[in-house]
Amino acid sequence: MMDKMEYKEKMKGLLSDRDTYKTIRMDPTQKLLRRNNNIVNDLYKRKNIDNHKKYQLTCTAATAPRLYGLPKIHKENTPLRPISAFTNVPCYKLSKFIGQTLKEIVSHEYNVHNSFQLKDRLKNIRIEEDEILISFDVVSLFTNIPVQFAIRIIMEQWTSLQRHTTLTRKQFLTTLEFCLRDNNYFLYDGTYYQQVHGMPMGNPLSPTVADIVLDKILDDSIAELKTKDIYIKYINKYVDDIFAIVKKNDVEEILKVFNSQRSKIQFTTEVEDGNKLAFLDVEVHRSNNIIKTNWYAKSVASSRMINYHSNHPWTQKKNTAINLINKIYALSDHEFRKDNGRKIRNILYKNGYPNEAIERLIATAKNKPKAANLNTQPETTNNKRYTGVTYIQGLTDSKTIQKSIQNKNITFAHKPNSTINRIFSKIKDEINKEQQHNVVYEIQCNGKAGEACNKIYIGTTKRALGVRISEHKTDARNKKTTTALAQHLTNSGHTADFENAKILDVENKDRTRLTLESLRIQQKIQHAMNFKEDVDNINCAYRTAITCNRRTDEQKYT
Repeated sequence: MMDKMEYKEKMKGLLSDRDTYKTIRMDPTQKLLRRNNNIVNDLYKRKNIDNHKKYQLTCTAATAPRLYGLPKIHKENTPLRPISAFTNVPCYKLSKFIGQTLKEIVSHEYNVHNSFQLKDRLKNIRIEEDEILISFDVVSLFTNIPVQFAIRIIMEQWTSLQRHTTLTRKQFLTTLEFCLRDNNYFLYDGTYYQQVHGMPMGNPLSPTVADIVLDKILDDSIAELKTKDIYIKYINKYVDDIFAIVKKNDVEEILKVFNSQRSKIQFTTEVEDGNKLAFLDVEVHRSNNIIKTNWYAKSVASSRMINYHSNHPWTQKKNTAINLINKIYALSDHEFRKDNGRKIRNILYKNGYPNEAIERLIATAKNKPKAANLNTQPETTNNKRYTGVTYIQGLTDSKTIQKSIQNKNITFAHKPNSTINRIFSKIKDEINKEQQHNVVYEIQCNGKAGEACNKIYIGTTKRALGVRISEHKTDARNKKTTTALAQHLTNSGHTADFENAKILDVENKDRTRLTLESLRIQQKIQHAMNFKEDVDNINCAYRTAITCNRRTDEQKYT
């Protein structure tokens, strides 16, 4: 929990850094959307991408990224980490497309994907008496990476990159610059900002580019250290955290060389304490020249998981608990097993699990690896359809749904009706109604002088609602009959209340959104001016349920 005024003051302090952020007058979203689509169209015309990929990368609607702060609860004074909500930015899909290629030049030597890989790599490492466990942490890495420097070192590796892309060098550079430099803007508290230095956390390219930049810094640092006859025995990193084994006497010089590579990218160090050092969720121990590992959780970790009494199917609770148990034991050497057993029981107990269920889960977790080794033929997933089903105990249980589906090509997963997102405060700027996209909307007819009209028009649009409303206004002004709304206004001489258009539903999936539109029309069929074919695809099973509520709905218009 954080006081709202304290949160705003900390965000204001972050944005007051004029070396990193500056205010801009206008929202550049629509300009960037057109630029994104021009780049995509050019790639398609030159046959660098096919029609399917063109459809995927084309942006039909976008909103400015919104900045919010996540508190670093493990740091003193709880500073905020600025996050830019990037999913609706014009270049989001194009960034992911380019990012897939960039991953091919990330160093496999330095980087570990997770704690399990770290444990595996440390398995046969010996540590001598004159060596020490040490970690290096980059101070605010993302906001301190010089974008031009990042682009330069990426393009220096074009020989490797070109084997993994259909783009020419010029096309790749143009796209990379567009995604990294031009889209570094965001909205906070009604003001638009541009990030003039570094990269925003939230851009799907940022973690990959950070890896490439740090790989370069490590390469250059290690080469320079070798000229001074200093060698790093072992080094691995995960994003901006680096774990290493070095000579005790070399620590100061290594840190000095690391910090000399780029003035903005600075490292801090933490050395082992009591013959152990935490890295990711592993505690690395040294014991008689041998490296051992144990599961690690920060002191601020809440240890919360799905509560035993929560409204979730038992399979989800069971699998969550078993995965936690397996992870703790898999990351730990055998000598820590007894202590970890107490930790597991304590965590599950705090989450409401009774002792009998805890012991049963631990026993199941112990036997699970044996079952995983059986040679079973994997089930084919061709033409498989996936869907989510709201969990209602006794009504939407797995066996009940499976019987009703009677189709092996459909796979479903339970989802909760109430989510944590509904509980927490909304700290991102709200998107204006006109900028909302993927919506089902309603427009009321105002009638004309002396003649009231209760008719409504229900429509759907993938693009921004404001763009679709402008098209409706143009159709009405030009007396077109292309839509039921335009036809009604033209034939009757009425006017529509465009300014107070309502958003009824927000749905990203096209087919689901079209179904919602049809359901809304059917729900308000007595007043809807839509064409008859707008509800042709509605299953008769919906009609009965909708009819039951129609009387209440009609009272709103009488």
